Amino acid sequence: MLFTVFTPTYNRAYTLHKLYESLIRQTDKSFEWIVLNDGSNDNTDELVEKWIKENKIIIRYIKTVNGGKQRAINYGVKEALGELFFIVDSDDYLSYDAIESVKADWENMSEEKDVVSGLCYKKVIYTTNKIIGIDYPEPAINASLLSMVYQHKVIGDKAEIFQTKLLQEYPFPEIEGETFVPEAYIWNKITNKRPLRFINKGIYFCEYLEDGLSNNFLRNLKKNPEGFKLYYRDVLYYKLIPIKDKLKAIIRIIQCCIYSKIKV
Repeated sequence: MLFTVFTPTYNRAYTLHKLYESLIRQTDKSFEWIVLNDGSNDNTDELVEKWIKENKIIIRYIKTVNGGKQRAINYGVKEALGELFFIVDSDDYLSYDAIESVKADWENMSEEKDVVSGLCYKKVIYTTNKIIGIDYPEPAINASLLSMVYQHKVIGDKAEIFQTKLLQEYPFPEIEGETFVPEAYIWNKITNKRPLRFINKGIYFCEYLEDGLSNNFLRNLKKNPEGFKLYYRDVLYYKLIPIKDKLKAIIRIIQCCIYSKIKV
C-alpha cells in the first residue's frame, strides 16, 4: 500500500531537515513525501532538490504562489497517490516506526475501511517527550473528533490521518483574500459521518506553546474572518457541543463580521 506524507512549507528551510531525517530513517519506506513550497523565498528549493538527488525516499516537490495551508492541502490531495494522507507540518517530525505502525494498523482493519475515515494517533512534545492530552479511553476506539473531545474529554492536538478519497470529497473552501480556514471545519464534517479509529500511540513529534497558539489565533482571526465564520457557524449545529461553547461561537461570529467589515 502506498502512503502519502504531505508537508506544506513556507520559509521553513531552517527546520524542515528534522522531518526529512525522520523520514529517511523510517522502518517502512513505502511512502511518498509531497513537499509543497507555498511561495517561500528562502533556500527551500535548493534543500529539497538536494534531498531528491540523494534518492533515499520518494519525494515529489511542488511550488505554488503563497495561498495558505488550506489551498496547499487541496492541491496536495489532488496530487496524492497514497491511500492514506498524513499532514505533517514543516517544523515537526515522526517516530522512526510511524509509517510501519500506521500501515499495519490500517491493514488490520480490512473490514472496517469502509466504515472509518482514517486513523488518529497521539502527538508528543519533542522538548519534553510528553504525550499531549490524556490517553484515549481504549487502546483503539472508533469516534468522531467532537465525541472524543466532548464525551471522552480528550482535548489537545491529535495526529489525524485520512483516507485520501474522503479529503477529495471534502475540499477546503478557498476564500478570496484569505489564506486560512480552521482544519476542524473539514475534520468535523468528515468524522461526524465516518469516525476515526483512535489509537493510543505517539508517533508525531511537535512543539506545543500555548502562548504562541493564542497569539496566532487572534492574528489569523483578524486576517481570515470569513474562514473562521464558516467554522463557528458550523459549531452551532453540532448537538454534542454544549450551550456555553455555542455562545462563545456566536461571539466569535460577531467578531468575524466586524473584522470582515474592517477589511473591506
